[in-house]
Amino acid sequence: MTRRRSGTNWSRLRSLIESSLRQQPGFQGNFQLKEKIWILGDGLFHKSYAFEAGDQKLVLRLARLECGLQSRTEAIAGVRRESKTLQALQSLEFPFAIPELICLVTDDSGESIGLIESAVEGLPLNYLSRGFNAESQLKTIAQAASATHRLPKSKFTHLAQRADSRTHVLEELNVLPASLFGEFGEAAMAREWILCNLAEARTSTVLHGDLLPQNLLFAIADDREIAVVDWECAQIGDAAYDLAIVTRGVRRPLGVANGLQQLVSFYNETAEQQISPSAVAVHELLLHLHWLAESQTENRPGGHGPEHYAGLLGSILRRALALDANRIPRISQ
Repeated sequence: MTRRRSGTNWSRLRSLIESSLRQQPGFQGNFQLKEKIWILGDGLFHKSYAFEAGDQKLVLRLARLECGLQSRTEAIAGVRRESKTLQALQSLEFPFAIPELICLVTDDSGESIGLIESAVEGLPLNYLSRGFNAESQLKTIAQAASATHRLPKSKFTHLAQRADSRTHVLEELNVLPASLFGEFGEAAMAREWILCNLAEARTSTVLHGDLLPQNLLFAIADDREIAVVDWECAQIGDAAYDLAIVTRGVRRPLGVANGLQQLVSFYNETAEQQISPSAVAVHELLLHLHWLAESQTENRPGGHGPEHYAGLLGSILRRALALDANRIPRISQ
């Protein structure tokens, strides 16, 4: 846990926690939080705080309402969506540990601005510890992805629905500004490669949306027990997307040579639907196309410039072409 820092309104946090838990079974109507609150971490869309209430270790996740990446309305909708995802997961047999939703947290206006969930003990998968080298991390991520993709979509009707993998890809492609493909040759070539590699549609699945090593925790006492946390980006879509979030088009994902191919191979060992490295490369390119588009906005919250992402698109495209040079059509300049 990080140290307490100045600039945080600890009194407000304490008030939010107390008012939320007083309405929950097991907590008295005059409940007061006597323990300290600690900053657990800052994410793109949430700030997380750890605390103890009674004999429970809990986590407060507050939406970042003014982060520049989403509007207040989107942030509040995201909180409600994540709470429903946790509730759905609790009703299912999932082979990995998950946080338990305790309650939503509302502000004075009654809007849901965060949630309280049970704390999951453990260290991030990429923590340098027993046996979790990079290849082991890739295998564990693949197993978590496969298990998530087997979840019944009927239990997650609160998530945006896509029928199949083609629908997901075309949706992501069609929301990009047309000017992007006229201004950047790399973007135009990436779009052409994507359209040439739209394989037969696979049925959509439940996606975690952010299966990076820091969102998979292994128990300190027993590193065979793995937990999957941070379900804020859950959605329904193409299974290959969850793997692309991990590989992100880098040459050596998690520092592993042929990491993309290894991750796909591990995934296909237990997956209900087989995917190919090219299917993952499609989403790698889409991710960078979106980052390229975002890099051109005037009010973007930091990050690299357009030239950076255009260059990365070219690198990813060269590796994508090398995946199966005989099968992939030649890209015109």
